[in-house]
Amino acid sequence: MEPMPAGGAQALPDHLHAPSLHAGFWRRFAAYIIDMLIIGAAAFVLYMLFVFVVIVPAAASGGRHVNDAAIGASMLLFCLAIIVAQWLYFALCESSSWQATPGKMALNLCVTDTYGRRIGFGQATGRYFGKILSSFIFDIGFMMAGWTARKQALHDLVASCCVVRKEELAAFERGELDRNATQVGAPMPGWAIALIAVGGLFFTVVPVVAILAAIAIPAYQNYLIRAQVAEGMTLSGSAKVAVGEYLGARGSLPADNAEAGLADADTLSGRYVSSVKVQNGSVIVTFGGRANRAIANDHLVFQPYGNRDAMRWRCGSPDIQAKYLPVTCRDRSDVITAD
Repeated sequence: MEPMPAGGAQALPDHLHAPSLHAGFWRRFAAYIIDMLIIGAAAFVLYMLFVFVVIVPAAASGGRHVNDAAIGASMLLFCLAIIVAQWLYFALCESSSWQATPGKMALNLCVTDTYGRRIGFGQATGRYFGKILSSFIFDIGFMMAGWTARKQALHDLVASCCVVRKEELAAFERGELDRNATQVGAPMPGWAIALIAVGGLFFTVVPVVAILAAIAIPAYQNYLIRAQVAEGMTLSGSAKVAVGEYLGARGSLPADNAEAGLADADTLSGRYVSSVKVQNGSVIVTFGGRANRAIANDHLVFQPYGNRDAMRWRCGSPDIQAKYLPVTCRDRSDVITAD
């Protein structure tokens, strides 16, 4: 037996003696899903603000003016804001006159101390952060609500709280609670059962999809940019042939397109390439037009080496990131210029 507090308040009976008073695991889980949907919607709005204020401007610059430290700090502040907002959501609601979050209110539940009284903000805060312990041991702390005497999860025990049904609590306060009842209270609403099924699927599938998307989207973006660079490789072919023929015939390198027998640089263009220019034997491909911002106005450079009998090409870029270049053109930017 628990000691009687000042004022003669009576401790809440256990589940064995009041089977309709305490909320069970599944009813609490349905309430939790509702709360997570509310918090998730708010977090989504905050995340979209973060994306449009921080990420989109950084992406629009093609990565040239990205301050990694600033983005990292912004992401940290965003995560902290979510944690603080979630803490205040639970602590303020459960310590208010509602004694419940919107999710618990929807299931006619409320949070009390072990004597059925309203808890304070500090106790609600302890209950919230106690959930770290409940989740730390493979969520067994949450499952304890299914078998403890008062249907308390680990964080309830830590904070000396109970989650009860409002109608039965009111009956307890009036002294009308039937402690000898063998039947539990009203069954869980059908919509709550459906919500548990949908919520369980949501919390299982969404994280997996999010992880796959986080991997696939950047990879696909890189693939598209490499495909645009590949157009530059293709359009450089005729210019390299013309330079090779000029060297073979005259023993020297052509100074420009006209000397190599090519059309003006701007006319040698494609969907993503704005020009192909010959400059002192080098072939310089400039990207523009519809090219991704990550390579727009950047260059792919081919420099000849060897002699007229055995000429080869060295390729690279002074401004395009190596991950976007063909394998044969990487790790050579130190010897490639577009001048």
